[in-house]
Amino acid sequence: MKVFGNVIIQTVFIDMAASAFMTLFQLTEEVNNGIIFLGSGNSWLPLSGQWRCLPVMVFGVVNNVSFWSVPIQAIYRYIIIVRKKQISQWYPLIIFLTVGLFISAVTFPAVLVATVDSPSLEKLQSMGFWKGENTRVLCSLDVVSWPVFVYLTGMLILGNIGITMLLWFNKQLNKTLNCPQMHFSPKTQQAHKEISRMLYIQAVIPSVMNVFLVAIGVSVFFIPEYYGGLMVALLLPYPWIIVINPLVTLCCIKQYRNVFIRIFKWRRITIKIHVSVSRGSKHVTTAMYGDRHVVYSE
Repeated sequence: MKVFGNVIIQTVFIDMAASAFMTLFQLTEEVNNGIIFLGSGNSWLPLSGQWRCLPVMVFGVVNNVSFWSVPIQAIYRYIIIVRKKQISQWYPLIIFLTVGLFISAVTFPAVLVATVDSPSLEKLQSMGFWKGENTRVLCSLDVVSWPVFVYLTGMLILGNIGITMLLWFNKQLNKTLNCPQMHFSPKTQQAHKEISRMLYIQAVIPSVMNVFLVAIGVSVFFIPEYYGGLMVALLLPYPWIIVINPLVTLCCIKQYRNVFIRIFKWRRITIKIHVSVSRGSKHVTTAMYGDRHVVYSE
């Protein structure tokens, strides 16, 4: 299906852009004595004034926009297969923009309220990890403050909405696939189960990373002699999500994995076609094409 191919292409570009922004701004974060220190760890990106605090907003925006590529794929499968409707190729872009605007609104106060050139930056020099580092490029923000509360609450709400939608749309899709009147072939049903498993894993990985990041950030307040640098290390894997997602796809979807193995071994690829047609329906046909899973409407 051309429209389904468009949403895949858009999500790929979103993931690539997210990884590029993560790498460019390189959010650096540390906590000490009830204060969050944040800024860019990229020495090649000179930010001055209040712009030094921008990476914390960029991190929130690109992290959530990239995450929503997973629920969007679940929504598309639901609309095409369950509701049997056509959908505009601009629909995912609208969702991405909506998510981006919402998360920008809830993360911007942290940038606006954060303090630049704060005297509290000297406290970082007492931590072993930060000795000799130029901490003047960082901003400071009290942990117990309304911008931090709005930041975390907004990300929590948006993440929970995305996971809830993913679970609900996949549940409705599974009901349709298992309905005897739909006459989906076992291979098509298995392919969709593999795609659902892939989407679940791709949603869980960043969610667990975010929870782990917040949990560690809270726990360091109770460490008597905190050396520092733990928060910096926890932020390093985020740009690599774009690399993890294709690996998850290969591990979860058998057809993709088989094609990859055949290409890697320089073997000829055999393309087989399996078509499932819903009796009495004039709208939906689902097909498997060798190395691809294609859903299209008639």
